Amino acid sequence: MPPGPRNGFWSGPGRVGSETYDYVLHILSSRPHPEQSYRFCLGLLNLHKKYSKARLNAACARALKTQVWRLAGIKSILEKGLDKQPVPENKPDLLSTLEHENVRGSKYYH
Repeated sequence: MPPGPRNGFWSGPGRVGSETYDYVLHILSSRPHPEQSYRFCLGLLNLHKKYSKARLNAACARALKTQVWRLAGIKSILEKGLDKQPVPENKPDLLSTLEHENVRGSKYYH
């Protein structure tokens, strides 16, 4: 059986777009019981009524990259227009390169 809800309300990437479809597949696979994700999927489809298909796809792509797994996060991305902006690159970890005379480091703790 193809991934997705069994009751047929999810018709695949043709209806909403590939990024949204990938996002929903991740949500469905992250829960122990896919039935727990049905309301989330319905909420995401309801956003499709308010926002365009392109904006919803961009918001889901951004959510996948930034690991936003809540519907409120998707709504926030769309409301603030973050779907129209490029996703910021990961910043380097500044603490890993920190060298100072007051920092003992991992060699101290043996």
